[in-house]
Amino acid sequence: MDIGCPECDATIDASVPPGPGIHAESDSNRLLGTETECRNCGHELELYYY
Repeated sequence: MDIGCPECDATIDASVPPGPGIHAESDSNRLLGTETECRNCGHELELYYY
């Protein structure tokens, strides 16, 4: 997915691994996260997903 860096406004192509998703029957819908950094300015970016 393409995201924007909040520091330099560069567009970063980031990937998020597949998560379990959100299931109405499950109480374990956990928010997961990963980190990457901007290849333009080095700013650390945190990505969260289900």
